[in-house]
Amino acid sequence: MTPDATRHNPDSAYLRSLVERSGLSQVECARRIGLNDSTLRKYLATGTRTAAPAPYLVQYALEQLADL
Repeated sequence: MTPDATRHNPDSAYLRSLVERSGLSQVECARRIGLNDSTLRKYLATGTRTAAPAPYLVQYALEQLADL
């Protein structure tokens, strides 16, 4: 799949599903895509003050890990 920012979906539930599909831990996913694990946890959080929307590049990287 080629990157297509029109498919941006920063929904934390979608991102968590990608991590789950990858079969890797959150820490390992973060390491493989070049983030620290606390940053990835912010993107995966729901309903907290620390939650943050993930940029499309993070989504795309997680999609690639999920498809390995």
